[in-house]
Amino acid sequence: MTAVYLFYRTGEPLVALAAGRTLPIEAEQLESLLSVVGDFVETSVSGPRGYAATAMRYENLAIVAVRGEFTIAVAVYDGQASEALRADLLRTVQTFEERRWRDLGSWEDATKVAEDAAAELGNFLGPRAGRATTRFRRGRPADVRP
Repeated sequence: MTAVYLFYRTGEPLVALAAGRTLPIEAEQLESLLSVVGDFVETSVSGPRGYAATAMRYENLAIVAVRGEFTIAVAVYDGQASEALRADLLRTVQTFEERRWRDLGSWEDATKVAEDAAAELGNFLGPRAGRATTRFRRGRPADVRP
């Protein structure tokens, strides 16, 4: 796994985490891909309560995207699409949204729980050594640290 991202359902970035010191795709660049990713997710088979997941390739990277009720989580990695990764990411989004749904009514509200989301998504990256973290507030990176 090289990076995980969380976007609000309308496409604004909330969290970007990288396993290394830099993100393989900047959140803003990935945000522009969300229309494509969104189309894939929209046409995927929806699970309970509208959750859906899909996988695609972007340049030399594999991308798994999960659309929840309030958020879109994206995992970027080298290698082939993994059903286990898709299922784990879907479960993580469902758990996060079920626990924090009261805080996800708007993008502004969702930025207030970005730290919690980052902690959960960070589990996909393994040890914290060398990790880059970005949390977004009001459309700009609020905190970037290697």
